[in-house]
Amino acid sequence: ICHTCNTTDRNAICVNCIKKCHQGHDVEFIRHDRFFCDCGAGTLSNPCTLAGEPTHDTDTLYDSAPPIESNTLQHN
Repeated sequence: ICHTCNTTDRNAICVNCIKKCHQGHDVEFIRHDRFFCDCGAGTLSNPCTLAGEPTHDTDTLYDSAPPIESNTLQHN
């Protein structure tokens, strides 16, 4: 939990982000076995410096491919 960024117990921050993105912040370390790091999710006040920018636009990656037509679901 990063008290500087006003996170709650519902936000988790990985050790790498604590060291890089939240360096010098008032951080409380709570161990969890499995979690999603919310630093890179864009829900905190400071952006994650480790996530980086996407290398390409993934929203339109498959837009150019025409749909494959199939009659396997058509019943006569």
